Amino acid sequence: MDLIDVVNEQDEVISSNARKKIHKLGLLHREIHVWFFDENKNIFFQKRGLLKNSPGLLDASVGGHVDSGEFYEEAAVREIKEEVGIKITQQDLFLLKKFKGFYQHNNKKNNFIRSIFIYKIPVTELKAQESSDKNGGFEKISLKDLSKIIKTTNFKFLKFILEDEIPIVLDYLNSN
Repeated sequence: MDLIDVVNEQDEVISSNARKKIHKLGLLHREIHVWFFDENKNIFFQKRGLLKNSPGLLDASVGGHVDSGEFYEEAAVREIKEEVGIKITQQDLFLLKKFKGFYQHNNKKNNFIRSIFIYKIPVTELKAQESSDKNGGFEKISLKDLSKIIKTTNFKFLKFILEDEIPIVLDYLNSN
């Protein structure tokens, strides 16, 4: 059973519970997203697998829940290792923003506080990922192309990614 900490509005742990129950009840919990970019400011989106909600749409490079007793940075390092097979340290991550959000899909209520990190990935580290039912691989989009794409269409992206996170990532990459 995946235990996840339940937090209050100040992001203080108040209990822990099973992931399924947290989403069924809409309990506030912690999540992370990590955005990969390379030296040319290409952004790597993970394509959602066929058995996931919103299959085929583009999502953050890596995402996941913060396990019970874990800190955001620890969860990000763990998720990168699990999803992509890259071993990094917490010092390799840069925190862009932490925010509270909520969305509902069918009976799943996702009520979260999410830390968004960015990671400059050496090109050699991101091996071609095999598509699977859980992970549809990665799509690389240049900073310039992404700015154009989001103005003309939103069909490729998860709605909350398009509205809440891509603007933050674009602001960071455009100013650095």
